[in-house]
Amino acid sequence: MFQIQTNLLGCFAIRDGKIISSRSFISEQKTTAGIAKDLIYARKNLLPEEREIINGLSKSGQGFEVAINNPERLREEKEKFNVRFTEISRSKSIPLEEISELTMLGPEELKELMWAVNLEITKEEMRVQEIDKVAIQLISAIDELNTMLNLMDERLHEYYGTYFPEIDVITDHEIYASIAALGNRENLDMRGINLSEKIKEKIKEEGLTSFGMKLENKYISGASLMASQVLNLYLLKTRLEENLKKVMAEICPNITYLAGHLLGARLLLHTGSLERLAFMPASTIQMLGAEKALFKFLRTKKLPPKHGIIFTLSEICTAQKKDRGKISRNFAAKVAIAAKVDYFKGEFVGVELKNKFTKCVENLKHKH
Repeated sequence: MFQIQTNLLGCFAIRDGKIISSRSFISEQKTTAGIAKDLIYARKNLLPEEREIINGLSKSGQGFEVAINNPERLREEKEKFNVRFTEISRSKSIPLEEISELTMLGPEELKELMWAVNLEITKEEMRVQEIDKVAIQLISAIDELNTMLNLMDERLHEYYGTYFPEIDVITDHEIYASIAALGNRENLDMRGINLSEKIKEKIKEEGLTSFGMKLENKYISGASLMASQVLNLYLLKTRLEENLKKVMAEICPNITYLAGHLLGARLLLHTGSLERLAFMPASTIQMLGAEKALFKFLRTKKLPPKHGIIFTLSEICTAQKKDRGKISRNFAAKVAIAAKVDYFKGEFVGVELKNKFTKCVENLKHKH
């Protein structure tokens, strides 16, 4: 039986305590950062150097069993090789010091290399662990922008509404701000505003015959300036959401596919990190954001809450009231699985989880 031993010096094929094939990182002149990334990658995937050695053993027809670190990472590739894989035995591994002699590294040089590579591995692991803080900052900024926009939209409606009350029927706040930014109601250039030509013409006509207060341009300019800043805030919000979508797709692909980037990021915000979310039970995930209602239930013993911030999910908020608890429990269970897979960098299972959740929702609908 052969052993494939991968460490900071390279990949080595060992039989009966002797190295019979190797791919040295030192001879390839890899940097310490490059070696660190390879070792992290090798925890879940097969390195090109390991693949070369296994291919060589397979073609030579020598033996039929290969021991390797974490053989589960070869799950999808086992059939490609003419060998059987088992877990490597640490007791039969060749010490690092003996291998270093073959690479012409002295004891002091080996210690320096070990220190440098371990430092790079720690840096990389910390970077991966802390990158979820980026998503938390982005969703916090988006939520704060939503609060600001609600206040500014209300103020703008009160200000510009006294001058041009007829456009209060426009429910889209961004379109309302686009019209208010034009200023004078009697001279509206509405090109570029996302409205039909018929509605634009009607607004222009109403601007000429408006019952609103008559104001000079110096008084209208304040509303126009306010509207311009509101539009800038909407643009900032859009760009932050696009940025958040990319970040969430990178760090939490399964959660993002299942819950969407906004709800997924809010779950991270409420828990503080992906790590905490990954180790959180589904029952707790279901109640995130409903802490006050939960404590009220514990105090008064009245009806318990069925959901927290996950209520913003369309499948839950549009469901019949009696089904929301079942849907929330099912969704929280799927999020718990997705969080664990994302935290431990497992395979993408978002489609499978989403399909199971959708099937659960459809089954409840068909019962009624």
